[in-house]
Amino acid sequence: MEPEHKDKTLIRKYLNHNCTSEEMKEVKRLMLVPGTQQIFDELLSETWTGLEAEENTDQPHLQEKLQQFYQKLEGEEAQRFHQEEEEENNVRVIKRRTYLRYAAVLAVIFLGLGTYGILQFKKTPVAEQIAMREIQNARGQRSRIVLPDSSAVYLGAGSRITFPEQFETKSREIKLEGEAFFEITKDPKKPFIVHTGKIQTRVLGTSFKIDAFKDRPLTVAVATGKVRVDEYIKERSKSLAVLTPGQKVTYDQGVVKTATAEIDEISGWKAARLVFHNQSLKEITTELERWYNVEISFDHKEKAKEKISVVLQADVPLNKIMKILAATGHFKYHISARNVSIN
Repeated sequence: MEPEHKDKTLIRKYLNHNCTSEEMKEVKRLMLVPGTQQIFDELLSETWTGLEAEENTDQPHLQEKLQQFYQKLEGEEAQRFHQEEEEENNVRVIKRRTYLRYAAVLAVIFLGLGTYGILQFKKTPVAEQIAMREIQNARGQRSRIVLPDSSAVYLGAGSRITFPEQFETKSREIKLEGEAFFEITKDPKKPFIVHTGKIQTRVLGTSFKIDAFKDRPLTVAVATGKVRVDEYIKERSKSLAVLTPGQKVTYDQGVVKTATAEIDEISGWKAARLVFHNQSLKEITTELERWYNVEISFDHKEKAKEKISVVLQADVPLNKIMKILAATGHFKYHISARNVSIN
């Protein structure tokens, strides 16, 4: 870029009130030189307020208003200049024109400062602009949540979901801690993204279940549609799996495993149908502790390691579900308030 001409630099300093007394003398001399007016015009026409155009601002008519204001000042200037044309010499004409144009620049600056604040606000993260909602279920509590796009989330016990009151224009993003079943409204232009730590599950419109409790393997299982699961580490993504109905992926400390899953078992979870395949009694009772908000203990540690397969309907009283589990696992139990002991 070529260096700016020294006369232009000097006039720029004059317009910004940065001239020394010696420089002011030089400015007065320049006002008598032909062509100086053109330099003033060029500088006053530049957008040197520090603002940059930005798409989709909250004040779409701001520039139009500023232009109208500028044109108004130009009109007043032209009228006064016409009236005094025969009376004023060249120096006074230049000074008057400079004064009026400088007034216009000041108007742009003052209005621009307000706009600058708006533009800076627009450049802040979306999360700071849009109100967020957080719904957390205690142990023993489940809920159905309808999101802003009409998607439904069946949030499990001891789980939490965070989402904006209004989704962005390009995506629909939420955060999940725990487990939930999703029925997502289809929108090809706005992918739905579930954040679970460093794992992101992305869909366009489908139904699926996520199990993402802390210190447990993360599992994504698909009932309908297609789901993409990615790992994000330091803003770099790695694809873990693309799942279709009846498929699931498990992520455990960097180890990824894919497997098949019964669709009715995946979707049945939202109706409190719990299916366990060759799982230890400890794993099963840990799940029941969360669903019923109880503490289940084993008198014999070896019993907790025994594996069974069972289907439980977890929307019945605890004593009924314990009868079914005891009959399948061949054990006796005792319930006292919110404590269950297995012997």
